Amino acid sequence: MGDMARRFVSIWFRHLMTDWFTLRQPLLRELPFVISAPSHGRMVIIAVNALAEQQGIYTGMAVADARAIIPSLNVLDENPGLVDKLLRRMAEWCIRFSPLVAVDKQDGLLMEVTGCPHLWGGDSYYLIAISQRFKAHGYNVRVSMADTIGCAWAIARFGHQSLLVESDKNL
Repeated sequence: MGDMARRFVSIWFRHLMTDWFTLRQPLLRELPFVISAPSHGRMVIIAVNALAEQQGIYTGMAVADARAIIPSLNVLDENPGLVDKLLRRMAEWCIRFSPLVAVDKQDGLLMEVTGCPHLWGGDSYYLIAISQRFKAHGYNVRVSMADTIGCAWAIARFGHQSLLVESDKNL
């Protein structure tokens, strides 16, 4: 690859499971809801939609505690294996953006994209294309690009502004 810096993209699906349920039941878009699963004799929240999250509900919280905060909270049962199945399908779909795509267990995808962004007019347009495609399909995503997988992963999840980390070739 010569002097070309390697580039990686991280795609983080902020609400993967709840987005999937919302696509199948559009009325959920207007309601706070969670996905729950049994854990050690109690029902625990394993996924939260944005509306419930904004009201203080979070993953790992007991359903009973969440209902104390939002009495009308909609609680849906887990669909075992859903996340793995969705991420595998999405990884296959992402081959249009890069031939090297990997599932990042739980909520994301990682891609090695060296040499790919120019096909979309550059790094920014590339990230916009990826983001817009997923958003058009109803998924809330954050997409970032950097010279290392770890940096791309961290920026997608914790970055506040730009999701494109420019390469510093002088280092």
